[in-house]
Amino acid sequence: MEIFNQTDIKKYYQIFGYANLIFSILLVIFLTDIDFKERIFALISINVGFHMLYWFFSSLSKDSTRMNNSFNKIMGTGMLKIFAVFGIICSFTIVYFFITNAIFQKEYVGLFGICIPFGLFLGAYKLWTDLNNE
Repeated sequence: MEIFNQTDIKKYYQIFGYANLIFSILLVIFLTDIDFKERIFALISINVGFHMLYWFFSSLSKDSTRMNNSFNKIMGTGMLKIFAVFGIICSFTIVYFFITNAIFQKEYVGLFGICIPFGLFLGAYKLWTDLNNE
């Protein structure tokens, strides 16, 4: 049973990608207590982190060495499914820590990077659906 299909994942990836870009631009504009160069570095690292996590997880199912024999296919697919579940669980955990850290320490600046775990979730879920569709 799939919650999202491939087009939904791609649509949400674009939506969260634009939200991530907007949040990182707002970080550069409104966070004036640090140097401008550090704000630009934060903008780049937030966006690279989002896209890197998505593309890393979503491209793991395209490895052709897993298909050499039936043992590799079964074990490789099983390990990648476990890795996808680990990525999904980690994305929820990271969102929880982002929010609790911002609330308890009153550092709301950390919420500007809240889209990064969504890139992890979407990439891991795309890996999961790709492995189930093989």
